Amino acid sequence: MRRRVVSGRPQPLICGRSRENVSKSDPIKKVTLKNGKTRYRFVIDVGRKADGRRDQRTYTYNTLKEAREQRAKIIAESAKGTFVADSAKTVAEHLPEWLAGRRKLQESTRTNYANSLKPVIERLGHIPLQKLTKTQVDDLVTWMLESGRRVGKKGRPLAPATVTLTLGRLAQALDDAVKQGILVRNVARLVDSPGTAPQKEMSTWTAEQAAAFLAYVAEDRLFAAWCLSLYGLRRGEVLGLRWCDIDLEAKTLTVCVTRIIVKDQVVHSTPKSARSKRTLPLDDTLVAALRRLKSRRAQERLKAGRDYRSSCQTCNESHVFVDEVGEEVDPESYSDRFEVLVRRAGLPLIRLHDTRHTCGTLMHLRNVPAAVISAWLGHANVAFTMKTYVHSQDEALKAAGGTLGAVYGTTEKETAADDTEQDNVTREPDVRKCEKNGPENESAA
Repeated sequence: MRRRVVSGRPQPLICGRSRENVSKSDPIKKVTLKNGKTRYRFVIDVGRKADGRRDQRTYTYNTLKEAREQRAKIIAESAKGTFVADSAKTVAEHLPEWLAGRRKLQESTRTNYANSLKPVIERLGHIPLQKLTKTQVDDLVTWMLESGRRVGKKGRPLAPATVTLTLGRLAQALDDAVKQGILVRNVARLVDSPGTAPQKEMSTWTAEQAAAFLAYVAEDRLFAAWCLSLYGLRRGEVLGLRWCDIDLEAKTLTVCVTRIIVKDQVVHSTPKSARSKRTLPLDDTLVAALRRLKSRRAQERLKAGRDYRSSCQTCNESHVFVDEVGEEVDPESYSDRFEVLVRRAGLPLIRLHDTRHTCGTLMHLRNVPAAVISAWLGHANVAFTMKTYVHSQDEALKAAGGTLGAVYGTTEKETAADDTEQDNVTREPDVRKCEKNGPENESAA
């Protein structure tokens, strides 16, 4: 092998590359490629790998100046703990890993997260995380707002709230990448959210309308369930209720299990949050309704014989609300049944979930403390309860108007005028009495 001679000393050829004019102590090496081009390369420790070994990286630059600047930058960032090593991980690889690490999510919530991230994976999944730009995320948001919903071959706009949810989930996932040291910053946090449309005021029933509904369904086999829905329990909490969760003697029920729909399947789950697992008192109406249901189920069990299912195949307990042969009530059928009964009762049509809003609103209008309402509904915080579940009603607005009248003096003037008129009516008999009784009595009075 021929050796090239530089400055009187032969230099070895290594894999078709030569190193010239380089001091052994210099960490940056000058490298000549086969095509004759010169590059500057250095190897540097950037920390430790997951298995504890040294993490060494090799960097190559076109100029010596650039190589020195980048090496100094890496050393400084490593010292501060802000250095981010190169990674080829793509958006499509990172998002499922991030979601899998969210161990505390309910299965239904996990499914919602995965669905909200589908457009991200579809449009941006092939892009390496470290090369994702704000412009690309902006383009995704624009596409979703214009044609993100697929209807056949055509695209339809997605609601701003849906797009905001997707952007928020992406931002959370990229926050995780920043914490892991994969990203320097989160570009999704730089994108303007489209916000949400003004929240539609929920429809609720007045106390009279709620009472009218309960009177109409008094003989329905699910009467106790309708009561619990109007008492503020979620659909999944009502249908997940088991006899072992109810103490008819102590007049209490405990929310322990919910039955919800996830990916078109009914599944058993734990309550939505820690505060959703709660024990509530039962009034006499509910206790009587549950006793009647228990007696009715005993008769149905005898009638069905071996065809009756005595316990749930999932939890091996007996659910409170089942059909005539012991099958648990389907959540969607329960909602549909509610709508049918409301129409038959001739009442304003509201969603089943609006009975929960009705409960919170009626409690508030009767001066139940906000903290108590929040605890009753099983919410994580009071602010959410007051913002989302408490609504105004026409009668309450009229009462508020009367209060303002009293504050501004309108009501007081009317009351004073009425009092004056009443005083005149009251005095007239006294005058006539005085005249009848004569001067002596008048002087005595």
